[in-house]
Amino acid sequence: MAGNLAATLASLPLKPGYYVATDTACSAASHATTVLLRREGIGGARDYCHFERIEQTGPQSYRVTQSCAELQGGLPAQTSVVTWTIPGATRFQTRSADGWEHRARHCEQSQMPADWQANDIGDVTG
Repeated sequence: MAGNLAATLASLPLKPGYYVATDTACSAASHATTVLLRREGIGGARDYCHFERIEQTGPQSYRVTQSCAELQGGLPAQTSVVTWTIPGATRFQTRSADGWEHRARHCEQSQMPADWQANDIGDVTG
């Protein structure tokens, strides 16, 4: 990116759908290792993060301001900034300011365990 200006994007350049931790086979995915990427956010079994702002800061780097809330909690959403590294449309690594990191890759729904294969995620992937 030229200078210090970051391009603001509507979504991350990733294929929507299921992402599984890189050290887990798609067929062995669990609630702990799987997230569902939607155009407007990403969520797991316990929480959902809505992308408030996406800025491209380099060829494969993105700064994402996100608002995250527990799915079954009464706590207010918390806003944080996370750095995403996206080497291609089906892989990512995230890193938060406090040092938390996560690496995942896209898994086709047909490669996932039976519970995930039965889910209708057409509103996400279509």
